[in-house]
Amino acid sequence: MNHAPKTLGVLLLSGLMAAATLGCKEPEIKQDGRKGRTVKATVATFDPSADVVLDLDKYGAERPDDYEAQMAFHQAFEPMDACVLAAKERKGMPSDQVLGGDMDIAVKLEPKTGKALGVNATLPGKLDKDAPLKDCIREAVATVHFPKYDGPPVVVEFHTEVDAGTMED
Repeated sequence: MNHAPKTLGVLLLSGLMAAATLGCKEPEIKQDGRKGRTVKATVATFDPSADVVLDLDKYGAERPDDYEAQMAFHQAFEPMDACVLAAKERKGMPSDQVLGGDMDIAVKLEPKTGKALGVNATLPGKLDKDAPLKDCIREAVATVHFPKYDGPPVVVEFHTEVDAGTMED
């Protein structure tokens, strides 16, 4: 018997799993004595102006509820704040100094799972060129569980501050 194709498949699968495991390591960043993590973006970006092909037999006619999508997006605030703190540390900024400006986030939703198929982030000015910050924010948003719906993949957009600062009691 010829086991070479089967063996090759097992080796290939093992190699991919090992590469995925190594790629998902969480490098540590110290933030005011605490350990944090950075994120390497694994979520795709997408072309918002690309033509959309709708398969009417595959999808229903629903759209995600705007309010539910906004509430789900709030799950990303804490991880995005961690991204901003890590960026401040990389830049040698005090943690209480605010990175000013607003950012636009666009998320292409997978309707059956509520997960992000892709996330685009547009940050203000020079921050848009800060790849680690931008990738971290994109990955933070990609972890959100958006509402499921019976319809085609759609893009939902959010507008928020890059760094809302801290609220004092």
